[in-house]
Amino acid sequence: MAQENSSLKRLCITFTVLYGILGCITLTIGILASLSDEAKDFDNSSGIVLCYVFGSIIILVALLGAYATCKEKLWALRVYNVFLVLHTMGCIRGLIVLNSFHNETNNLEAELRQLTPLNTADHKIQKALNKMQTVLECCGLLGYEDWGDSVPETCHCPPDYEDRASKCRSVELPRNSWTYLDRSKVEVYKEPCGHFILNYIKMGARLLVGLCVTFTIVVVFSTIVHLMLTYQIKNRPATATFCEAPNPLQNTYLHKGSVY
Repeated sequence: MAQENSSLKRLCITFTVLYGILGCITLTIGILASLSDEAKDFDNSSGIVLCYVFGSIIILVALLGAYATCKEKLWALRVYNVFLVLHTMGCIRGLIVLNSFHNETNNLEAELRQLTPLNTADHKIQKALNKMQTVLECCGLLGYEDWGDSVPETCHCPPDYEDRASKCRSVELPRNSWTYLDRSKVEVYKEPCGHFILNYIKMGARLLVGLCVTFTIVVVFSTIVHLMLTYQIKNRPATATFCEAPNPLQNTYLHKGSVY
């Protein structure tokens, strides 16, 4: 019985450590997101705060689970089990939401089209897209036409560009364009940025689904083994203490010897 209990405790500690590691990963994602340049361009503070809060709570709950397992405290195990059950319900709910979002990623192209024309879009969107066009060598969301008559220089292929034939195309711009007043033709990047954005969104959705599935598996198995440990500790038989009963004859002989 003691060996079985020891094996179960080691299993509980293993899942608790995995649970804490997932919490550290969540907290790290929030820290890296807050330090990125994209976080400064867009107002995504709610997601960053959620990663901070969620990751910190998981780490604290994992520490509580480790304490409850090592010290075999029933009250701490009950509290930890409640957190695990609530987290399991949240993970299942999150999987349903993420699955529906993953199925709707095919309709994101229509939502990107609603952001056009880009020359009249929000300044933050223009700044982020100009940075993307420079790094990824693309132009517009669905094409250079998204910028209307004001195609920025970040869409233009450099004069010494090596892959000009395969990645650039010559387009005609109105002569009132602010970029090239005295020219009617310029070479811009052929690839639109919308494909990269959609791929990033789909990759992020897959990563979130994978993280949520991992959370669900760890939390479910951790809940099962900790409930088993709680049951064993609660129903552990009390250790009986046996005392040797005094011998009445021996006491009699001792009494008679003292008289003589």
